[in-house]
Amino acid sequence: MEQRITTLFRRMGWFLPLLRPTGLAPRMSAAQQAHSNIELGRLSRTHELGPVLDDITVPVRYVVASGTSFGSRGDEQELIRTSRDTVTARNPNIRIGAKVTSNHGAILKKDYGAVPGAVREVAAPDHHGQR
Repeated sequence: MEQRITTLFRRMGWFLPLLRPTGLAPRMSAAQQAHSNIELGRLSRTHELGPVLDDITVPVRYVVASGTSFGSRGDEQELIRTSRDTVTARNPNIRIGAKVTSNHGAILKKDYGAVPGAVREVAAPDHHGQR
């Protein structure tokens, strides 16, 4: 997967500078963007992120994307998202507020209504009088 990410950004490298003035691409080289995406994937792995999520003591709601991402193949994205089930099982403070059809890059554009719904769920007092 890491090699595919590197290859994808290398191929996109020639037109990314054209997108920067529009705000559709960051001010990084294609190699920097590839490295950033690979590093984010590493940090998101269960053995890295799990201990951090286990220590959360306040209510948290995820809005989970179910669509595929640019450059992913088959059910790669859904396979990556399976770790959320172990996290929510271990920590009762973390729950899925909504699962939407868009991919992670388009939640705020296509499924924006799910975000305030998740915020309202966290902000509302529960049946035990806690927040």
